[in-house]
Amino acid sequence: MLVDAKTDIGKARNMNQDFIYVSESLKDIQLCILADGMGRI
Repeated sequence: MLVDAKTDIGKARNMNQDFIYVSESLKDIQLCILADGMGRI
């Protein structure tokens, strides 16, 4: 599986709080996690 991802810091933050994780292929299982950073302003 090919995975491509891009994050953006947005207009309200000084630090990018987005998180992307893609595991290495484990036979038939592939784990992909996307967390959209939504910390306090």
